[in-house]
Amino acid sequence: MRLAVVVSAVAAMVGAGLPLALDATAKPADTASHGKKPSVEQVCGTPRPGKVSCFAMRRTDVAGRKGVLAATTTPSGWGAADLRSAYNLPADGGGGRTVAVVVAYDDPTAESDLAVYRAQYGLPACTTGNGCLRKIDQRGGTDYPEADPGWAAETSLDLDMVSAAAPDAHILLVEADTDEFENIFAAVDQAVAQGAQYVSNSYGSAYDGTPGSGEDPAETAEFDAHYDHPGVAMVASSGDYGYGVTYPAASQHVTAVGGTALKKDPDSARGWSESVWYNAYGAPGSGCSAYEPKPAFQTDTGCDTRSVSDVSAVADPLTGVAVYQTYGSDGWGVMGGTSAAAPIITGVYAAADAPDAHTYPNSYPYFTSSGLNDVTSGANGSCAAGRPCTAGAGYDGPTGLGTPNGLTAFRSYPHGEISGTVTDSAGTPLTGVSVTAGDYRTTTDGKGHYAFVLPPGSYDLTAAAYGYHSGTATGVAVTEGGSVTEKFVLVAVPHQTVTGKVTDGSGHGWPLYATVTADGVPGAPVFTDPYTGTYKLQLPEGHDYTLKFAARYPGYQAVTKNVTVADSSRTVDVAVPVDAKAATAAGYATKRSGPIESFDSTTAAPDGWSVVDADGTTGGWEFSDAGNRGNRTGGSGAFAMVDSDHIGGGKHQDSTLLSPVYDFSGYTSPRVSFDTDYEGYDGQSGSVDITTDGGATWTTVWSRTTNVTDHIDLPLTAYAGAKAVQLRFHFTATWGWWWELDDVFVGEQHYGPVDGGLVAGTVTDANTGQGIVGATVTDGDAAAQSGVTAATSDDPGLGDGFYWLFSDTPGRHSFTATKGAYTSADSTVRVTADSTTEATYSLEAGQLTLTPAAVDKTLAWGATGTQKLTVTNTGRVPATFTLGEWPGGFRQQAAQGAPLQVVPVDPSPLRERTGRSAAGPTAAPAAAGDAWKPVADLPVGSSDNAVAADGGKLYSAFGFNGTTYTSDLYGYDPGSGAWTKLSSAADGRGAPAKGFIDGKLYAVGGWGADGSLDAKTEIYDPSSDTWTTGAPSPKPAAASGSAVLDGKLYVVGGCLASSCGTTDVYAYDPSTDNWSRMAAYPEPVSWTACGAIDGVLYCAGGTADSGDTKHAYAYDPVSDSWSRIADLPTTLWGSAYTAANGLLLTVGGRVPGGVTNQSFAFDPRAGTWGALPNADTPVYRGGGAPGFYSVGGKNNNLIGAKPTAAVKVLPGYDQAGAGKGVTWLGVDTRRVTLAPGAATTVVVSLDAAVAEVTQPGTYTARLSVGTDTPYHASEIPVTMHVEPPKSWGKYAGTVLGSDGADGTAPLAGATVQIDGKASDYTLKTAKDGTFALWLDARGAPLTVTVAKDGYQPAVAKVKLTKGETTTGDFTLRKAP
Repeated sequence: MRLAVVVSAVAAMVGAGLPLALDATAKPADTASHGKKPSVEQVCGTPRPGKVSCFAMRRTDVAGRKGVLAATTTPSGWGAADLRSAYNLPADGGGGRTVAVVVAYDDPTAESDLAVYRAQYGLPACTTGNGCLRKIDQRGGTDYPEADPGWAAETSLDLDMVSAAAPDAHILLVEADTDEFENIFAAVDQAVAQGAQYVSNSYGSAYDGTPGSGEDPAETAEFDAHYDHPGVAMVASSGDYGYGVTYPAASQHVTAVGGTALKKDPDSARGWSESVWYNAYGAPGSGCSAYEPKPAFQTDTGCDTRSVSDVSAVADPLTGVAVYQTYGSDGWGVMGGTSAAAPIITGVYAAADAPDAHTYPNSYPYFTSSGLNDVTSGANGSCAAGRPCTAGAGYDGPTGLGTPNGLTAFRSYPHGEISGTVTDSAGTPLTGVSVTAGDYRTTTDGKGHYAFVLPPGSYDLTAAAYGYHSGTATGVAVTEGGSVTEKFVLVAVPHQTVTGKVTDGSGHGWPLYATVTADGVPGAPVFTDPYTGTYKLQLPEGHDYTLKFAARYPGYQAVTKNVTVADSSRTVDVAVPVDAKAATAAGYATKRSGPIESFDSTTAAPDGWSVVDADGTTGGWEFSDAGNRGNRTGGSGAFAMVDSDHIGGGKHQDSTLLSPVYDFSGYTSPRVSFDTDYEGYDGQSGSVDITTDGGATWTTVWSRTTNVTDHIDLPLTAYAGAKAVQLRFHFTATWGWWWELDDVFVGEQHYGPVDGGLVAGTVTDANTGQGIVGATVTDGDAAAQSGVTAATSDDPGLGDGFYWLFSDTPGRHSFTATKGAYTSADSTVRVTADSTTEATYSLEAGQLTLTPAAVDKTLAWGATGTQKLTVTNTGRVPATFTLGEWPGGFRQQAAQGAPLQVVPVDPSPLRERTGRSAAGPTAAPAAAGDAWKPVADLPVGSSDNAVAADGGKLYSAFGFNGTTYTSDLYGYDPGSGAWTKLSSAADGRGAPAKGFIDGKLYAVGGWGADGSLDAKTEIYDPSSDTWTTGAPSPKPAAASGSAVLDGKLYVVGGCLASSCGTTDVYAYDPSTDNWSRMAAYPEPVSWTACGAIDGVLYCAGGTADSGDTKHAYAYDPVSDSWSRIADLPTTLWGSAYTAANGLLLTVGGRVPGGVTNQSFAFDPRAGTWGALPNADTPVYRGGGAPGFYSVGGKNNNLIGAKPTAAVKVLPGYDQAGAGKGVTWLGVDTRRVTLAPGAATTVVVSLDAAVAEVTQPGTYTARLSVGTDTPYHASEIPVTMHVEPPKSWGKYAGTVLGSDGADGTAPLAGATVQIDGKASDYTLKTAKDGTFALWLDARGAPLTVTVAKDGYQPAVAKVKLTKGETTTGDFTLRKAP
């Protein structure tokens, strides 16, 4: 799944509340306390990448009540009768039809809650007992997923709204395993497979107003198939984050449902009125799809692609609906969001009629729009085209065609079909051709086919495609039930060449590496030459085109040019200006003239500033942050603020923060800029005003009523030359929220060029000729001026390894290209001012080949043998290799883990906070397994602790003890079975990076008790029980992944003070006491699990502000590069982890449903993940160490929740570090450095006489090959086949057990006791019941006894034959 995630829209929309809109008959919403503001929460939170979230919103100020209420105390919010009245629906709609509701996770009280809702409003009972209600999982069975309170709220909302709109319909509840798209798709498919003709989907991806933010380029090819079902009414919510498009509402096959505010209106004939829902809590989604073609039935002009929405219904939680939910809530409540609107519309479809099997029901309202209430007022944001975000007569984005007025608009209509194909003159089908029939439009598919389903009438058809002359057909008649075929053959148009040069347009004039695209022209963009700026396009003649130029270097604006291509070539040169607001272009700098006010004093207004409060004002602008909000502006330190919420209810503010008087007489382009956090509320306003006449008149230059957190930059060009300019920051509210202000700059700002030129080129591998990604080219005269090579896979004309940099020193000087494992390369470059100088580099490295690729030898019993390996350096510089021995195949645990447990919490990855103690969800008591063994508890419970093992002892340092972050250190001695408190470190901290190097524990980073990041590197020496310090981290973080590799401590990603997820990777080398920046992690990450195995660093899982991940990567320190490896089985962060036995191990952590007790192992040799036994209890944010130890952590995310002191170990995983050695395997050379062209021979010895070789058969191992080259040498598999002595025979068989029903089954774990005259043997049967053993066949017969608990034992006498297999099968009977 590649769906993007955008969270800024949520932060912007969800915040302050608006007053509850009441009506004459609906019961007002109860509030928790007198005078409390209405408040709303999103019950499912913001969706992460690859996932959806429900769009249900719940009023949190409405007190819950249980059970069926008396008529005098009816539930708050619109009830079933209200909704049927508002939308003119019958009281018995839906009879004989089944509506499917698709949700994620389980609602364990869905049926009982629905029964209360239907009883409250006098609706027919709908239960599993009477066949009205069915609940299934995504496979159609009853293996329900984990329960989730948020999605349970969505489930209750959906079931209640379907019941209100279609009281007599049957309901099928389909619960997806998780909120991941693949599971949601499976649930949708299951709903259709079960025969539902109406499917409600009240969920979607995250989005904002950015085109494509909530969509995926693959949706039409991969995702839409799950919603493409003619004859099925697929209905989806349009979202709650305001203007923008979510998926699946974007799909051309669904009915996308917008949202309204619904009120009683006794003065209207309808008795109700509606407007676009829009307030501080949210607004419906709408807009133009980035990828979906426009359905033929959509004729609006606001979007060239699919328009969202189609229809709408009530969604404003402040005019919300009554819902009954007990799992995760307190019974009756008021809910809203487009999650309410979608099931209402689904129910309306069910009440209307059965859809025509050959039509898409989302088209019905477009042909019978008279059956809708047109919503004509309101907007859900701002947009260039207007109607996609603003209501008006007819179609608009936020409400579509309107809300239901009876059932007419949701029934099929009289129709016929026009279809056909479009080909070129050679008969080749043309894809993506726009075909219009009157006002209707569609596009051809991959086979050149198109089809219209249209009302009867006469239509003129046009087929138009890029690069072809259009084709037409006039007067095509459509009759009811009829079908007409029209084929088009389009003739190609001649092409002309458009060329030009793209350059910097703000002073330097150098060539720009850029993309050039033409609107409406398919295919990839054209790239300019980075050294000349030239480009070439081939375009069909006789058309006007819009060319778009986008620099590949940061800090430039996009440029658009309108070009007419006639019957000859064109030259179009473009000068691209820098973006002065972003101020990130290389070779440019910002120069300011004027003061900056940072409000450093917390007791009074700064000099020259003053606060003026109007009469009747309580409180106003102040500087002490009395409400303890903290600086939310993006600035730091003290700030100015008016905090209406803190001042209190019923109190009014009309307060002005007045600036000094400024002289603009020397300015030509003055401006004001500031950092701000404005939290809006109904009736509240904030503005920036300016005066030049001493305050006699004020002009507003900026105003705000809704939320914003940003750096604001306002040009004041109209006031250039004025001698007396004054600004005021004016705030008015009555018990609103707040306005914070910091770093106010007033003056002139110029963004202009500085001396210098660009240097660009490629860095390639001298051995392979391929581009090197991640190499650094540095100006020898200015080390800070450097460029890093990158892949250029999207530019076919430029190979990988391209870099560029700005040098502020024109003239000749030295540049150096470097990359780990390569020799550096130097060259002297003449940097030309205002130009681009090309400089290319070829880096040399050693390169090793090993032959043969495997060692495979057969030996007699007790014999020895050898095989030679040849290692050759084919590279251009010396190369060193190191061989290590590793045992073969991974042995699965025989012990059993505990049952899977997931505590349903949604923990934050940020630092622990102190506060009141609290209780929250915990794991229900479950049967413990016998795999994880208990170890003595920590003396004090700890989470975010640094856990490591060395010298046979286990250590736990730092961490959160339930109150604060500590500096404590404890050591555990497995011999004594006790913990000992050791010397404390200097700093208390949590979630630091850590690891043992040469017998010393290193710790760095982490959160301090005050939330700051600790850069100090602290070093503990167990031999002296003392702490020292090392070089501080250049960029500290907390919750980083960490591991020790090649004697260095690697720190991967991490969290900052208030955000999580970076790509930073640093390594600390104790031998030099220096930090080095390594290749960036492929994606932002924190809380990732890392471990070093065979000279490679592996990291898996993690989380970032953009979402949780299951991705895993391997880091090669030789090439300083990361590569993707197999994903974890699930998204996972905050696990305890370590590397041992050649495996990366994890236990616990956060998975999609909550905190888990699962454990996983990654085997780099196989490249796969496997499951280890589950731990006894779920835990996260603890520590792990070889053993495999799990130390501390927690399973509750509430403030004040205490961490655990429990310590568990999964025995057998205690081999850390390099190769363990294999007793029967040896090499005569382990480490050699080879000159270029040189070769050496390594003798591999095999010994079948060692004590560990106890049976004939095949023994496997491997030789790991480490090199200092940038290339991986594949490990060498080693196989030793040991032949049995001639006097031995093999005894083998299968043990079956009676199943008690006249059948048998293999018995795993049965004991096979073989007693001979000289020795005895005990075997256990495998999973398939088999056993085998080679024995000396000489001597007396053997006595074989087979036993298994619960079965009667069996005994047999066996005589073996030399060199042959003797079979002994047993069937055990059940014990009486």
